[in-house]
Amino acid sequence: MCSNVSASVPAPVNPPPTLSQDETEKIDIWIHEQMKEGKIPGTAVVIVKDGKIAYQKQFGYADVKRKEPVTSETLFELGSTSKAFTGLAVLQLQEQGLLKLDVLVEKYLPWFKMRYKGEYRGQQIDEDVKITIGQLLHHTSGISFRTIGDIPKSNDIGALELTVQNLSGGRLDFYPGERFQYATINYDILGLIVQKVSGKSYEDYMKERILTPLGLENTYLSQDEAVNQSLATGYKIGFLRAQPYDAPRYRGNTPAGYLTTNSVDMAKWLNIQLGIGSEDSSFRSLIEQSHTPDRSVYPNIDGSSYGAGWSVFQKAAGELSHGGSNPNYSSFIVFRPEEKLGVAILANLNSAYTNTLGQGIMDILQQNKPISSTSDIYLSVDKVAVSVMGVLVPFSLLSLGYLLIEISQIVRKQRRWKSDSHSVVRKTAISVCALALLGCCIYFIPNVFFSDLPWSFIKVWAPESLISAIVTICAAGLLYMAALLLSSLFPKEKERSFFPVLIASIMSGFGNAVVIFIVNEALNRNGTFQVGLLAFFVAGIILYVFGQRVVRTSLINLTNDMIYRKRTSLIDKILSASYQNIEKVGKDRIFASLNNDTEVISGGINILISGFTSLFTLVCCFVYLGVINFSGLLISIVVILVAAGLYFITGRYANRLWEQTRDIQNTFFRFIDHMVHGYKELSINNQKKNEFKEDVQTSTWAYRSKRILGDLNFANVFVIGELLFTAVIGIVAFLFPILFKGIESQSLASYVFVFLYMTAPVHGILNSIPSMIGVRISWKRLNGLEQELSAVVSQETVENLPAADAGGPFELELKNVAFNYKNQKDTHFAVGPINAVFRSGEITFVTGGNGSGKSTLGKLITGLYEPDEGEILLNGNPVSAKKLGQYFSAVFSDFHLFEKLYGLEVHELNDRINQELRALEIDDKVHVSGNQFSTIRLSTGQRKRLALLVSRLEDRPFYLFDEWAADQDPEFRSVFYHTILPEFKRQGKCVIAITHDDRYFGVADKLIKMEMGDAVTSVVSFAG
Repeated sequence: MCSNVSASVPAPVNPPPTLSQDETEKIDIWIHEQMKEGKIPGTAVVIVKDGKIAYQKQFGYADVKRKEPVTSETLFELGSTSKAFTGLAVLQLQEQGLLKLDVLVEKYLPWFKMRYKGEYRGQQIDEDVKITIGQLLHHTSGISFRTIGDIPKSNDIGALELTVQNLSGGRLDFYPGERFQYATINYDILGLIVQKVSGKSYEDYMKERILTPLGLENTYLSQDEAVNQSLATGYKIGFLRAQPYDAPRYRGNTPAGYLTTNSVDMAKWLNIQLGIGSEDSSFRSLIEQSHTPDRSVYPNIDGSSYGAGWSVFQKAAGELSHGGSNPNYSSFIVFRPEEKLGVAILANLNSAYTNTLGQGIMDILQQNKPISSTSDIYLSVDKVAVSVMGVLVPFSLLSLGYLLIEISQIVRKQRRWKSDSHSVVRKTAISVCALALLGCCIYFIPNVFFSDLPWSFIKVWAPESLISAIVTICAAGLLYMAALLLSSLFPKEKERSFFPVLIASIMSGFGNAVVIFIVNEALNRNGTFQVGLLAFFVAGIILYVFGQRVVRTSLINLTNDMIYRKRTSLIDKILSASYQNIEKVGKDRIFASLNNDTEVISGGINILISGFTSLFTLVCCFVYLGVINFSGLLISIVVILVAAGLYFITGRYANRLWEQTRDIQNTFFRFIDHMVHGYKELSINNQKKNEFKEDVQTSTWAYRSKRILGDLNFANVFVIGELLFTAVIGIVAFLFPILFKGIESQSLASYVFVFLYMTAPVHGILNSIPSMIGVRISWKRLNGLEQELSAVVSQETVENLPAADAGGPFELELKNVAFNYKNQKDTHFAVGPINAVFRSGEITFVTGGNGSGKSTLGKLITGLYEPDEGEILLNGNPVSAKKLGQYFSAVFSDFHLFEKLYGLEVHELNDRINQELRALEIDDKVHVSGNQFSTIRLSTGQRKRLALLVSRLEDRPFYLFDEWAADQDPEFRSVFYHTILPEFKRQGKCVIAITHDDRYFGVADKLIKMEMGDAVTSVVSFAG
């Protein structure tokens, strides 16, 4: 919470303010905005102009929990703005002749050595080198900035010397005096030199010779003393907010960063720097010297050169500034000596926004618009850490839950050990290597995110959420690998869990995003080889590849298993339904569903895989974009939502079109059936063939047209999406520098790079929409067919019925049986009512003209149709249609001959089969091998003989033959009527034959003549 509490603090006695009301309002608004954005709990701001305090306000809280507001007396640690005090002391000692800037450090610290290995002026060097005091003062000593991580935690009186001793013997990054490199510990060495030269402790010298003479009564060098004098509570970012943090004591770093002061003394310090505030004139020349930059080396990357604790910029007549950060405090000072203008910011949070806040106020005072673009590494790390936990905490809980379920299944014997020793070793080794890689990546986090600073530094300075995120990563990795390993070693039969797919998709997407993040980071780093980045790059690739393999393998198995189960479920329901209901469904619809629809779903596997991976990659990229530039993230989300909305709208329209194409496919399958079965007729009649071809082409053209129309809609939307993405890149490149003043070109390049990379996963998701609509339609059709069949099956008796007892005798009676054709073109046709009796040992012929109802009667008798009226009795008892069929063996006029002899124990019937084949006069054409015919590519008459063979082998009490003899030659037709049928009769079988062969009517015991659906002649007996 940020609030201006200056009203509660007594206003200092000063002349009227020299800032306009407009400037004051702009500054107030700017401070509130930056504090809110940077999550700064409390801050003190002071502006001096022409020797007067033009602005002095305090905002927010010194202690949020206790609601203690910041006041002008509230103390803050300065951080690196302390260096100007130490630099002033060094210059003072030089003025007193006690040291010189060009003198070597070893004169005052004989034991201090630093080593350089590398090239210098064309020679290779590997030896101890000399460093001067001036090189320490101007940060050209070659000491690495990473040495900040080596400063020991200590509050002892000897901490300063301990800090420098720990540094001694270290390696330099470059030869002293070659270039500028900021290293905070340079000023700790200077502090120790001040201590050695003056013969007093650093703290005592600074208080006696610097602070007291300058009238800085509220500035302290001891944290203990500051705590007793209203020191603000320090805060550190963690879990998206500022949290109180009691940082370790680094007394050895006091000269470089641990002076403590308030806004009252900061106003005095600013005036001193402007050459106004000090009554002691001896300091004025020293202050001027401290403002003199070292121009013996190239300027820093921001264009500044370094003085004695100040960065000197060539802005206007000259601008000096310096920022300071400790683990839980920060400060920023900027002033223009020629304009007698200075700004100082004190904050109780380590934040880059403190610098932005101070520089922005200076911009406002210069009538310029302040630059609001701030890159805060700690806020960014915190966001990333929280985002990682947001993904991995549910991931870990899922993994833990799945692991517990696996353990439970192992205990209940649902999972069983199925791995050999080699497999165990291999899988365990892979798991160990994966965890080792994870550990390696964690080890290199400092190298990647914190410029290779040590873990001891990171634990103190980094957000609390980082450590929690690392723990979460470790837990997620361990739990996932444990679950995966256990699942592999103890597989479950017919496992259909989507958990591995979900987790692997997250892994793959995360790995993909890691790759792009690391590549982007590598491009933005200097040309030095980055081991840590390489480790993360390798880990990202492994995550992506391994995740993809798991996803693809699992989805292929799961999807095909799903299709298998759907197909078998449909087949079960089809086989359990009545013939009558299957006729209503239509074989073209069944063909399309079992073949086309299941293949469409199967083909959607890769689309689903790409969609999953792209989605999680996109989420990770969104997080990274938010870290780079939040405004860019919002624009990206808007563009993607617009594109997705267009796809959704188009998809609804295309869905209707593709539903129609799916109906056309049913028609197309019907045409295929006609073409295959009617090919002979088409071949001998060109006119018929041409008209048939026109119908087929009309159907396929309709399919083509509607399909193209749907696809074109998506193609247009795809082009619009491409245009939107290109437009965003243009906006970033051309408008962002105008909209967001001061945004770094590196951030722009990173944003464009990531956004370009995102186009692939975005297109992967959007392009999957048309295919998934097709999958959805096919799945809907399959479910519709399954539900329709389920509704039919649920009304029938579905128990497994054993083959009927071939004994007897049996009597089948039809009492007033009638059947009406429903939902057919000929809706008025009906059969019955019919009364008839069929007995064992009798032959009954059914005759009549075409369309008289003979075949319908045959289907009623065999139980294929259920009568709408009347009843069918077996031995005087009502019998269901389904059970009735188990007493029949039939050869229909449109019979189907299976290659395999289903339902027969062929090995027990070999001799009989061979005998029957000889009797049927086809033993030279076909034989039975195993349990199937050697061929069924025979003439229709010969195939009917094989069907008769199967019928005889089934040995049922009732036999139905529908126009069986119609395709036989005269000789064998006679055999059928005079030999085969009488043999059935002798065996006590009941034979019902639908026939037009009136010359053989004498063979029958009874004759039923059908005419227009009625049995006009119920029974005519030829017996005796």
